[in-house]
This record gives sequence, C-alpha cells and structure tokens, in this order.
Amino acid sequence: MIMKIHDAIAKKRTIRVFKEGKIDYNIMEKCVDSARLSSSARNSQPLEYIVVDDKKVLERIVPLLNFGGFITEDKKAKEGNWPSALIVIIVSKDAGEYYKYDAGIAAQNISLVLYENDMGSSIVGSIDKERIKEELNITDDYFVDLVIALGYPGEEPVIEETDSKTDYYKKGNVLHVPKKTLKTVLHRNGF
Repeated sequence: MIMKIHDAIAKKRTIRVFKEGKIDYNIMEKCVDSARLSSSARNSQPLEYIVVDDKKVLERIVPLLNFGGFITEDKKAKEGNWPSALIVIIVSKDAGEYYKYDAGIAAQNISLVLYENDMGSSIVGSIDKERIKEELNITDDYFVDLVIALGYPGEEPVIEETDSKTDYYKKGNVLHVPKKTLKTVLHRNGF
C-alpha cells in the first residue's frame, strides 16, 4: 500500500512514550538521507546529523531532553519508556539566519520516514544544548539545534478538533491533541 503524504501527516503524532526495541541502522540512515535531500534556504545546507543508538551514550543524552511540558511537570523520559535512538541536528556556526527553516523541514522529513516505518518520534527543542555538545564531542564550529527522539510507539495519541484551547492533555493513558479546525486557520485572498 502506498502511503499518501497528507494521510501520513494527519495520522502521525508526536510520541513521547516509547517501547523498547532496536532500530535498524539502515532506517536511521534513510532518515538522515531524507533530511539531507530536504529543501535548504539558499541551498546553504548548514546541517549535519549525529545518530545516537549506543545504550551508554543514550544514558548520558536522554536525561538532557525535556518531553511534553504541557502534559506533566516532570518533563524527563521515564525509565523503560526511553527512545531507542536519537538523531541530533547540528548546525555550522557560519550558517545564516535561515538555518531554522532547514532544521524544521529536516526534522519533519525524518519524522515522516520514521512514521512510514511504523516508528514514532518527538522533535525536541527543550534540551541542554551545551551538555549535549560536550557529551558528543561536537567541535566549536557547530552548535546543537534539535534532537529527534525515535523508537517504537508506546502510546497512541488522538486528535480532537477545536476552535478554542489547544493544550494537549492526558486522560487516563490516552494523550489528547487538540488541533484548530481548518475553518479557523484558513483565509482566502486576505485575512
């Protein structure tokens, strides 16, 4: 079955609770390749990627990530629900101001490739960038921008349409993700 892009976007949700399971390195390589092939502002291509799949390195990096601030005050991944791997997006220090667009596009493409392969992901920006840089021995001509946590989904978030409050919340073990309705955000030929 061929996955339609809009269908994948509509069904893919951020996953913050993972099940244990080793990820085939070829899939992670394909993720980075999809990021590498992404659009780049001015075709500057300032991004590079570090795949972290060694358990000992994960034990040092995962505690430096914050997950789901609206859901819980404790933003750390719970032991036993950690991601199986990470993809760290690093940026050349001489990158122009448009690198943020590149990073967002690359992170979304990585997430879609993971979804296509029955895996979940969380694009994490609330991270200890300096400590991650130290832990991964990143040279001073690069900085850490985002981390994509990946693994097999340990939760199944559901979308709800709303015209008001958009904070996600947990009810029991189900994560509810309110999304503004199309009529609320779509304007034609002017605001």
